[in-house]
Amino acid sequence: MAAQMARPRARLAVPAAGALALALVVAGALAARGGEPPAVRANDGRIAIAMRDFRFEPQRVRARAGNLTFELHNRGRLAHTFRVLGKEGEVIAEPSLRPGERRTVTKRLKRGRYRIFDALSNYEELGMYGSLVVR
Repeated sequence: MAAQMARPRARLAVPAAGALALALVVAGALAARGGEPPAVRANDGRIAIAMRDFRFEPQRVRARAGNLTFELHNRGRLAHTFRVLGKEGEVIAEPSLRPGERRTVTKRLKRGRYRIFDALSNYEELGMYGSLVVR
């Protein structure tokens, strides 16, 4: 009778072990590449940013110092703002874009690291953030 009771547990243990192994492989792959998607380079100072519900795409951008043009497109179902924060404070503060709305913003940026984020509610905490490295 004890052997019969052990079988259901063994059947559950195999799928659980497989799921754990898969999770470890995925975690290892993310750790190996730094856990972040690769940075996208701005083409001729132009950066296309898709604003999805709780994610900017791309999330990491690299650009050369000078005039940068951000081509914003809200592809989500909610309104989103676009903010760029540097050492000097907010250097870009765009008000809400409604779903489907597009907007172009040009700003001269110096070398440095900047944080991109959505200032509405707790959207930044939900994933609406990114980084911009200007060289």
